[in-house]
Amino acid sequence: MSSRARSLAYGKAQVLAGLAAVCLLLAVGCTTATQHAAARSARNQTQSLYVWPRGKPVTYNDIMCGGAVCSPPFAGAVPPALRRPLHLPALVNGQCPVPPARLVAPGYAAAEGPGPIYPIIAPIRGPGILAFSYPPPLDSITAASGFGGQKVFWLGAPSYRGPVLIRGVELGGDHPVGFDMGTQIVFPELQFPPAGGSPNPDGWRGWPSGTALKAPGCYAWQIDGTNFSYTVVFKAVVTSAA
Repeated sequence: MSSRARSLAYGKAQVLAGLAAVCLLLAVGCTTATQHAAARSARNQTQSLYVWPRGKPVTYNDIMCGGAVCSPPFAGAVPPALRRPLHLPALVNGQCPVPPARLVAPGYAAAEGPGPIYPIIAPIRGPGILAFSYPPPLDSITAASGFGGQKVFWLGAPSYRGPVLIRGVELGGDHPVGFDMGTQIVFPELQFPPAGGSPNPDGWRGWPSGTALKAPGCYAWQIDGTNFSYTVVFKAVVTSAA
């Protein structure tokens, strides 16, 4: 074989080898991308099972018992009149306007807001700071939903015994805010029935709960009752990643 023929044969073999390598890389890339897309889809479908759909009606019973039937069951839901428009504070020069905490009842930690329904955040980072892990630890209540979260205890003054609606929103952003009552279901709001909660001899009542988040930022709860509506601002910070 002439040197020219050998050169042409060698060049053809190199081209074929290059094409084969490209095809292999494309096949691996497509397979990997497909696997990742399938994993994301499966994860999203699983998470959707643990997040109450926004817009779907929700009742006291759903929230208190995670979508199951309580025993005895809670009847109804918050009155439509409590669903007032959100009236949210603005960021102050880009800063989160967290209110000071204060003691409002004996035997309880410092609470935020004017009341009669007060949030008490687990005191990890200080008043008005809600610290949470994200992504959520695998052993956390909200892990299956894809939300991180932190415990928030709601304290009700003896002066108010009516229904309560609590909603959450990010100030200056659109990250979701959810709630749980110790079950694996994350709801878009909290509802407390009239005269509900864990009563104390002095007339105060309480509701252990969790606020579920996916991102740090400045947030606010809007708390509505039959004769009041106000917001309480809190700052969410991520403490660690799972």
